[in-house]
Amino acid sequence: MVKIIYKKAISGISDDEKEFSDKILNDYGDRVEKKLGEDLTLEVYFKKYGKVKINEYEVSLRISCSGSNNCSKYFIESNATERDFGKAVHNALKKMDTEIEHKLHVSDQRNK
Repeated sequence: MVKIIYKKAISGISDDEKEFSDKILNDYGDRVEKKLGEDLTLEVYFKKYGKVKINEYEVSLRISCSGSNNCSKYFIESNATERDFGKAVHNALKKMDTEIEHKLHVSDQRNK
């Protein structure tokens, strides 16, 4: 089961954005957990920068695995900064996929 930990709660994120991030992160966590075959913890940091009209959101993610496979040796991290909250979350998740593939070579492994 995926455990999602929000490290910093910011006041600038609305309830709709919070629900959106919960849904996306749970779906993503389940997919990665199935890919890696281990229980994992997903740490999430949200930061909001900018003035009143122009805001930038930074989303930072860190996966730590609890198991005996290759994943438990690494902390896999990614971050993205965008003006749109949804786009920032999606870009951070894309970077996380790239990091998982780069460090663990998941697509090269076959199930026998």
